[in-house]
Amino acid sequence: MEAHGGGGGSGSLRQVLVLAFCVAGIWSAYIYQGVLQETLSTKRFGLDGKRFEQLAFLNLAQNVVCLIWSYMMIKMWSTRSGSSSSMGAPWWTYWSPGITNTIGPALGIEALKYISYPAQVLAKSSKMIPVMLMGSLVYGIRYTLPEYLCTFLVAGGVSTFALMKTSSKTINKLAHPNAPLRYGLCFLNLAFDGFTNATQDSLKARYV
Repeated sequence: MEAHGGGGGSGSLRQVLVLAFCVAGIWSAYIYQGVLQETLSTKRFGLDGKRFEQLAFLNLAQNVVCLIWSYMMIKMWSTRSGSSSSMGAPWWTYWSPGITNTIGPALGIEALKYISYPAQVLAKSSKMIPVMLMGSLVYGIRYTLPEYLCTFLVAGGVSTFALMKTSSKTINKLAHPNAPLRYGLCFLNLAFDGFTNATQDSLKARYV
């Protein structure tokens, strides 16, 4: 009995350490990526002092590499386990969220060329709305009233705060009619993000 209890405690500690390692790795990678991207987008390079203007393509290339690497990892771990059931979701179920997660961020960066940063902040603050919309339309997920209320309160609160901290000149610019391309890119970015997150929720509910 004691030996069994000790093994369970060791297993729990191992899971906690693995979780801590994964969380630390994700945070470190995101922070490091943010520092590099900020440096790349704000500094001038070369004798002509030009800025790097292909951040959208760089982000797309990075996400393509991540998509390929993820596929390799899934195939490698499924081969090691020797059982598809132990891996949870089949590998092909990851393709649709992988593709939308690859294209979506690049569209968001490209949208910044046509709309101001505060405008994209306002759009991103409502990200949970397209997530819930995609979940309901594509996967038939039913959300509770408190979840809807919380989503609209968060989106409304962030939007209100952003508008309060935005100059009147920028607000007038946001209210001015824009070309369809400007907000079309932003809409596609939100739609792809919503589909990606809704699909992740569906996979987690079915296989985890």
